[in-house]
Amino acid sequence: MTDVPPTNRTPLEHLQAALEEALDFARELTADRVLVRLLAAFRTMPAEDRPVVIDALEREVAARKLSLATEGASGQTMVPNPNARFYMRAHETTFDRSMLERDEMMIATVRGMRAATLIPAIPDVYASWRSATLEAMQEVDEATRTTVEGLVREVLGFIARAREIAQMEQPPPPTPRDAPEKAQSS
Repeated sequence: MTDVPPTNRTPLEHLQAALEEALDFARELTADRVLVRLLAAFRTMPAEDRPVVIDALEREVAARKLSLATEGASGQTMVPNPNARFYMRAHETTFDRSMLERDEMMIATVRGMRAATLIPAIPDVYASWRSATLEAMQEVDEATRTTVEGLVREVLGFIARAREIAQMEQPPPPTPRDAPEKAQSS
């Protein structure tokens, strides 16, 4: 058995009606600029990230809807976080020593120190760095903080030693020349 349309429309008329509905729907979608942006971001997102990001978005929207329903009784509201992130940085916990040999570490350290000179030079960047660094210190456990503290103390010692070496390598200041002997008159 085939499905018979409930009206006396011809297949062409059904197609035309479906196309008109699709066109209306497309117009409605493109009229919402935020939705257009959301779809554009979703299309450019790596495909493997989509399920995780959508799960997080759905979870947050469900929590927000629950908050709207209970904010009068609970006195607590939820608001969108303009600084929220879907992605977090991940670092490998193991590394191959051959990937980071001594010379590469030295070069990376030099680059890092040179880049660090830019941080305090730009007030907005400096403020962000301070805030982010404090937050990072709150995110790690005390053992990690202690390890980093020890490394920072070592770096401060290295800075002091580098200054001492630089002082020793400077040529000594010129000594005043002896005054020329005065010619004795006879």
